[in-house]
Amino acid sequence: MQTRATPPVAGEDGNARPARGWKNAAAAALPVLACFLGGATEKWAEGVIIGLLGILLLFNPPRFSLGWILNLIFAGVIGCAAFSFLPERLALVPAWRTALTNDFGVRLAGMITPQPWITFGAFVSLVAGLCWLYYTATQELELRSVRWQLRFFAAGIIFLAAFCILLNLLHISPEFWHNQRSFGPFPNRNQTANVLGLTAILILACGQDSIRRSTKGWIFWLLGFGIIVTAIVLNFSRAGVLILVIGSVLWIAGLLLRKVSAERIAIGVSILLVLLAAMFLFGGQTIDRFHLRAGVIDDSAVSSDFRWLIYLDAMQLIRASPWCGIGLGNFEPVFAIFRNASLGNTRALHPESDWIWLWSEAGWLAVVLVLLGFGLLLWRVFPLQEGTNQRFRRAALIGAVLFAIHGLIDVSGHRVGTVFSAIFLLGLSLFRPLTFQRRAWIPWAFRLLGIALLAAGGSWIWMTHSASLLPGGIGAENAKRAATLANRSRSFDDAIRLCSSGIEWAPLDWQLYFLRADAEVASRQPVDRALADFRRARFLEPNSYEVPLEEGKTWIESQPLLAVTAWREALRRAGPQQTSVYSYLLSIAPLSNPEVDRGFRSLAAEKPDLLLIYFGRLSAENVKAALTEVLAHNPDLNGFTAAEKTRFLNVWAERGDREAFATAVAAHADWLPLAWRAIANYDATRRDFRAAMDLTRRFHDPPVLPEITDHRSSDELQRLVYSGTNNYAAGFALYSAQMREGKADDALRTLRHFTGTKQCPAYFYYLEAEGWSLKGDWERAWSAWFAFDSAADRQAIEQIDRATSFRRK
Repeated sequence: MQTRATPPVAGEDGNARPARGWKNAAAAALPVLACFLGGATEKWAEGVIIGLLGILLLFNPPRFSLGWILNLIFAGVIGCAAFSFLPERLALVPAWRTALTNDFGVRLAGMITPQPWITFGAFVSLVAGLCWLYYTATQELELRSVRWQLRFFAAGIIFLAAFCILLNLLHISPEFWHNQRSFGPFPNRNQTANVLGLTAILILACGQDSIRRSTKGWIFWLLGFGIIVTAIVLNFSRAGVLILVIGSVLWIAGLLLRKVSAERIAIGVSILLVLLAAMFLFGGQTIDRFHLRAGVIDDSAVSSDFRWLIYLDAMQLIRASPWCGIGLGNFEPVFAIFRNASLGNTRALHPESDWIWLWSEAGWLAVVLVLLGFGLLLWRVFPLQEGTNQRFRRAALIGAVLFAIHGLIDVSGHRVGTVFSAIFLLGLSLFRPLTFQRRAWIPWAFRLLGIALLAAGGSWIWMTHSASLLPGGIGAENAKRAATLANRSRSFDDAIRLCSSGIEWAPLDWQLYFLRADAEVASRQPVDRALADFRRARFLEPNSYEVPLEEGKTWIESQPLLAVTAWREALRRAGPQQTSVYSYLLSIAPLSNPEVDRGFRSLAAEKPDLLLIYFGRLSAENVKAALTEVLAHNPDLNGFTAAEKTRFLNVWAERGDREAFATAVAAHADWLPLAWRAIANYDATRRDFRAAMDLTRRFHDPPVLPEITDHRSSDELQRLVYSGTNNYAAGFALYSAQMREGKADDALRTLRHFTGTKQCPAYFYYLEAEGWSLKGDWERAWSAWFAFDSAADRQAIEQIDRATSFRRK
């Protein structure tokens, strides 16, 4: 038996009588609570929300059907998600799965989803979201109750935003908020901005309705709007600004188009101008992220954005997967294998798009069904005619549409706090009174679903806080944490057992394999077991250099060669960070072990920058042997840059065989401009000071000499100079005059008057060296030039220090 919904009985004011207050409050408070609980991104918080939803469905289930078409779409979406529990032979077996099972011995379930327990947890979340959508869309509400729920939701988010601002000022936050920039409940600032932006649009409708009804509520909504805008600015997200501005423009445009008048247009334009002016004046770094204040928009921002590289790799995963997707909850571990264009040391948790995420995990058919269902629900919003809460419903509709569009470049649709808020707006934007039909089976079906959701939510809360080891994603996380503690307490057998249990539920979790391998090495189990687990961990996390780096640290005591092999992989992954990683490895490696020493030498064999770091850590007796080995394989230093050659030759000259060094430089004419200082020092040690001075004159540019500013006579200058030791201008003028007059000995005495102090300009030493060279005293000339070189370096450093100190002041 079925009946059509009839409008509720009207009261004296012409509006329908209100429904029970607890129903309105519960429906509006649930998404606000989800946002407050860290966005319900952790399983215990999500358990609280779906448990409360289960109670709501149990005591106040939907009683109307959305129609057979929408019911089929809902069933189709659930079917697409559930299809992955079927045997894997029913779909294409991707190459990555074959590699895991055949090459690495990973034991996967015989289903399309490689991790059925993880997929089941995500499936429950999907069912909860669809139940929430069905509940909000079929609420039998009079118009006043719709307004009350929307106002309650908006007020709740305003108070949440004010709470965020207060905590930000106090520099504190709840333990269950893991946010960026210490602002907002969500881990990702874009999701916090999403909720704030959608609420701002709704606040416009609330404020306009208060003004229209001539109540003072508009004061609260004006203050609330200011709080939301302030929170968006402090949140530092461009998404929040865009949703706020675009949503406000659309809502005001809809208001103006209904009744075009000069007064309405002026009011609307004034509101927008005030909003934009406030954003530009107080937006700070948030507005700067749009690159607008410089007057130029960065054209490369989109093409070079890392997000687009993520999209490219995600599409590669989709093309290599079955038509039905890889199963809910499997994107992160599988995507790590497909990263190429977006290759980086940071693990990608999602594809930066709700729609691509859904496509990759549930298949293209699920995307089509969601779009079709969304379109049909939007169709039921119209008509937006007078007397149907059209202003509120327009605001809610704009918020829901912008949320769906934002999902193209963000994943707010996969976060409970954001998606429950958007679903709430979509459900209340539908035209009321409802034209849906009552179905007798609907409330019983949703009561059963409510019991299931209550049980699931309660179990998630219990498993999180009791750390129990039951099958599922929470159980795998609990096993991982317990295994980490067992390894630290040297209970290695327990760690191996815990990791094995976690791997049964999450066979694509690389950390479980790594922890088990770590315990296997420490408990001296057969090397093949640990090596196999380390290989699995490296395959499942192929980007991070920390994984093989830590593996090498595990092997270094018992299997040095395996440690060097792992570290070779770490260096390959490190990319631009190779030198710092190699330096760190050298600092922890026992180079006294000949196997380790040879291994590090082989790691740096074809990388000059690493070789130079390696030489710097060797003892004096080992440097010569290492240099000999390198030169035996690469006597011409092929592949070295000029800077690297210079550093290598200096190491050779300082710590290697100097005679062999000099012979090699003589045989390579292109090395002399790079190593002339070392050769000059070598000549000086052989007391061939003339050869050393010849090299300095050939390759070292003379210093810049000052201009002569004192033109007094030589006698006057001489009296002035010898009256002190710091009149450098007079001293240089006297030296120049004496050289012009052919008095070289007097000029040299003048120079030595100043070089006997430590503070004279460096060029005095250079001129002294030239003076001794003219006299043929090459040893004194070399000593003076050496003093010039040291003084020039010292004075350059002092000049840099003075400049740095000035900038600090």
